[in-house]
Amino acid sequence: MPRGNKGQHEGETESTPTRRRTFLKSAGAASAASMLGLAGCLGGLTGGGGTTTINIYTWEEYKDFKEQIEDKLDITVEYTIGTSSAKMFSAFNSGQDSQYDVVIPNNNYIPKLQQAGLLAPLQKDAVPNFDNLYGKFKEFANTQFAADGDIYGVPIRFGWYGVSYDSRKIENPEKSYSELWNEENKGDIIMYDNHFKSMSAAALSLGYTEAFEGSKVSLSDSQIEKVKEKLIEQKSLLQGYIAADPTYIKSFRQGNHTIGLSGRNEIVEMWANGDDWPELYVPKEGSLAWFEGAGVSAKSDNKEMAWKVVNEYIGAKTGAELAKVGYSPSCNPSTQEHLSSEQNEMFGKVDPGRLDGFIPFKAVENEEKWVTAWEDVKTA
Repeated sequence: MPRGNKGQHEGETESTPTRRRTFLKSAGAASAASMLGLAGCLGGLTGGGGTTTINIYTWEEYKDFKEQIEDKLDITVEYTIGTSSAKMFSAFNSGQDSQYDVVIPNNNYIPKLQQAGLLAPLQKDAVPNFDNLYGKFKEFANTQFAADGDIYGVPIRFGWYGVSYDSRKIENPEKSYSELWNEENKGDIIMYDNHFKSMSAAALSLGYTEAFEGSKVSLSDSQIEKVKEKLIEQKSLLQGYIAADPTYIKSFRQGNHTIGLSGRNEIVEMWANGDDWPELYVPKEGSLAWFEGAGVSAKSDNKEMAWKVVNEYIGAKTGAELAKVGYSPSCNPSTQEHLSSEQNEMFGKVDPGRLDGFIPFKAVENEEKWVTAWEDVKTA
């Protein structure tokens, strides 16, 4: 599986402000209206009128499709909203897995759940839309999500990380992580307050691409030390560290920083809400990418129906709507048929060649050493 080919996206640019402006009025209003519909029930063990109830532990945006899934499958769907994949895993691993039928964490947590015996194998007959996924995501499912000949997760939607900047203040930046260590940007640089994201960016900037090629991210002790030194060197240039995506957007709009490591979906959200000045590039050294994977609890009493619900989330129409609400492309390219040209530019159409350069989130080998190094960076 290719990972982080150097130069894969060098020089690549995102959509232009001119095209964006034609989209902002309609998309911003549509997104706001859509978000207003994010009301739904939490919990719930039985459906009304004796219908099957499917309990899902997932992210906020998925609630927007409660009624249409219920109508399509003649079931009741109840949601518990997660704030992190780690909390989803902890809940399942502490015995709460019997309360849920479906869980949708980030991709690196599907193997953890499977290895803990918490997931049921995929029933492909119940998920016909699986065959419509991008080839790269089917490959990920057959490798990262597979064990002993079975698949335990289905990719749903995805995004990637890069370097975002204020195009009003920074012109023609080098398409490299080096801009995050550029003295000319001193005091205007933001990094994530997250050991995996920030240390991975530093590792890629140092050329440690091979560390991301196996089943786990595996930096040697000496490489971890070099990454630590690189991040400590950066501290005098930083405006600060930011943990939450909404805080990133707020800081960017307020002018507290002009360049920083960020996810693409934060920038798309800003475009969709009227900001045409943020830009984002994929560094030539490689780009981290995330995708969400849906799994079915091994303790579910309704496994087939649970997989049918998962199938709806990667259906062409529902997947397109989920892309709009979450500012993130679906893993099913058929969704593009249900998006306008402007919407496809924002969060729909993706060149399959771009996917070959993705470095997907993975478990980290010797993660305790990463955490210790990160603590050293923060206290330096």
